[in-house]
Amino acid sequence: MENNRSTIVSLDPSSTVVGYAVMRTDGRLVQAGPITPEDKKAGSFERVQSLGDDIWSLLERHQPDIILIEWTVGKVGQRRHQGGGAGLSVYGCGVGWIGCVCNTWISAGTWCALQMPRLIAILENDWTRGVPKEDRQAAVFAAYPQYDPAEDPGGDVADAIDMALWWLREQKILDL
Repeated sequence: MENNRSTIVSLDPSSTVVGYAVMRTDGRLVQAGPITPEDKKAGSFERVQSLGDDIWSLLERHQPDIILIEWTVGKVGQRRHQGGGAGLSVYGCGVGWIGCVCNTWISAGTWCALQMPRLIAILENDWTRGVPKEDRQAAVFAAYPQYDPAEDPGGDVADAIDMALWWLREQKILDL
């Protein structure tokens, strides 16, 4: 990793909510939270489109050097979210749309070749290591007391934070 890289945006996308974390490469958490569509009852396309618009705004605000996105391994079933249209195909469309928004944001920028942001897809199974979501949330809360598990019932925000930490450790940037 180049020394001039300093800001990471980590995304845990779906078609209903995107957990995000903005983090420095020293492990300092700048901001984290959920991104939800304005109209949660909208059709899946409109929800995903709304999430993408909000991701674009997030990227514009923080101008990250690295964007991490959790990539699907194809395990979401129709029974999730009380059957609210978040089955595997819609979930996959949500993840893909957010990935395309990130890639388009990078392509639309006026970066020099040495400072072009990188988009890195991380398979869920690679970074979660089989650790249950509740345990990951507890670990994030222990490391970042400003994270509130009560405000993150699905663990999406914790996942975005934890995935960024995992990546920093894997890149040997942080020794945690």
